[in-house]
Amino acid sequence: MLGCNEFMVVGNLTLIADTYNESLSQISGLVSVFAWTFAIMTPILAIFTNKIHKYYLLITLLVIFLFGTILSSIAPSYNWLLISRILTGSVAGMLESLLSVIAFQTIADPKQRSMAIAYIYTGYSIASVVGIPLGTIIANHLRWQDAFIMVAIITFIATIIALRVIPRNLPGGSGSYKNQLILLTDKKIWLGMFFVICAAGSFYGYYTYIRPLIRQTLHFSAGQLSFLLVIIGLIDIFGSQISGKIAAGNGLRTLRPIYLLDLVIFAAFSTMMQNQWTGIFTLFLLTFMMVLFDSPIQVFFLNQATEKYPSAINLASTLNAVFYNVGIALASMTGGFMLKSADLSNLGWNSFGYSLVATVLIFLLSRRTSK
Repeated sequence: MLGCNEFMVVGNLTLIADTYNESLSQISGLVSVFAWTFAIMTPILAIFTNKIHKYYLLITLLVIFLFGTILSSIAPSYNWLLISRILTGSVAGMLESLLSVIAFQTIADPKQRSMAIAYIYTGYSIASVVGIPLGTIIANHLRWQDAFIMVAIITFIATIIALRVIPRNLPGGSGSYKNQLILLTDKKIWLGMFFVICAAGSFYGYYTYIRPLIRQTLHFSAGQLSFLLVIIGLIDIFGSQISGKIAAGNGLRTLRPIYLLDLVIFAAFSTMMQNQWTGIFTLFLLTFMMVLFDSPIQVFFLNQATEKYPSAINLASTLNAVFYNVGIALASMTGGFMLKSADLSNLGWNSFGYSLVATVLIFLLSRRTSK
């Protein structure tokens, strides 16, 4: 539901531009507006809804998301579509974070808890493999508005299931706004936030340009591109599951050798891209390795809040999603600057810079958490 709604627009920008007689550059603003709304509103909502009963908060957010999605499907103008994207973007991040909190608080066993959080991230991976192509197919054969109707139907079903399945004995948090914001005075939390930025940046430092990398640098055909993107999506799903297993163990310590290996791969990136098969193997391997941090760092944030700042658990649950989006924005920007004077195969150095900082941070974070 969340993954399709967020990313489906990208595949249908041209069709949306034609509908409203707007330029493609104007319509592309839908993507950035959603991302910035997501990043800004998620922590704000977490703070101001902390005391609301989690069951009723989840249902309310689902209804708002459903309304926004329906509005997207019937928007009579570009401005109304923009409003609908702001509406859905404002609650999407809080929905994702709230699900993590509910999973964390309702599951006693740490291993099962970590795997439950991993399944939440797996949902996004499935959306990229199945949901986005499905939305594009619907748009091409019917209308792009019908793709949003598909998401609205899924949202309605999810809301009905949530009404029946989510426990009702999950009261809201306690404490003032100050008691929640005290979370941000913790140095380990800041190390975690900067790590998420750099970890996401090391991934999207090259992944933002995955299509031209496959088509222009590795010279695979358009038909092969679709097949390879499906494989990459499946690897993403598998990596998300392994991420849950890592989180169930000593997650942060396990990530240390993984990031050392990332540095080696990014240093050899441009060389590997000189050959079609070593290049695609490198992209497959990086896709698997770069999603492994998701569950361990989310469990870290939730553990820190539970042990030290119980009033701020909602806010803690949003940090991964918010700063992940910051990392994407920064890496995409620096990648664009790099491409002005270098070719696509050099994007590995863009990712290398972020990965180097992420490696230092994961060693520091692991050491301080062990203490």
